[in-house]
Amino acid sequence: KYICTLFQISRLIQVEISFKLKGIALQTIHARELPDCYAFQNTITFNNRAHSGKIKIYFDSDTDIQECKDWHIFDSVLQKNAQYILVFDGFVILSCLASLILCTRSIVLAWRLQKRFVNFFLEKYKRSVCYADRLEFLNGWYVLVIISDVMTIIGSILKMEIKAKNLTSYDVCSILLGTSTLFVWVGVIRYLGYFQTYNVLILTMQASLPKVLRFCCCAGMIYLGYTFCGWIVLGPYHEK
Repeated sequence: KYICTLFQISRLIQVEISFKLKGIALQTIHARELPDCYAFQNTITFNNRAHSGKIKIYFDSDTDIQECKDWHIFDSVLQKNAQYILVFDGFVILSCLASLILCTRSIVLAWRLQKRFVNFFLEKYKRSVCYADRLEFLNGWYVLVIISDVMTIIGSILKMEIKAKNLTSYDVCSILLGTSTLFVWVGVIRYLGYFQTYNVLILTMQASLPKVLRFCCCAGMIYLGYTFCGWIVLGPYHEK
């Protein structure tokens, strides 16, 4: 009602309302922990550029988290737990770093052995080794472990920085740690190969993987077409 009294709704194009809010995490006070202060920069946008009879409303909020000043409480139980978590994160980083170095060393040694194998075939049999045979020297599990270790190290560093109130990149941290956890559990499959019963299943999966990927590429075209069709046909009738 207030906007309609100031502007003619047919001439209204866009209105932005910006304001700041400050808050404090009160639940930490009961544990006698130094509380966190939050500063919110909010922007509400009323967009009527389409002149469709319905004004679209957008809300954007940026958050800055800092420790509240002028209040010092020591010997907090939660602060000790936070220190233990930081120590555990440091141990995880060191473990992943050691695994990263060892797997990288194994790949480098395998690459050198592959070069020696290729040179031996050229000198002994005057034949070049095909690309598929060269890939036999590359262990895909080591590559998966390297990617997982890199993502775990970066995610753990971001987690420590977030815990120290230096960063607020929660989404990036969760994506890195979640994806690395997925890769770790996928890597556990290789240990099942030491059992005769499970090894047959793993070999079957390895042999059928290229055909399954080709099938997914072909079927994916149908799924993409179905998605775009729904997007174009139903999109104008639903905001999402």
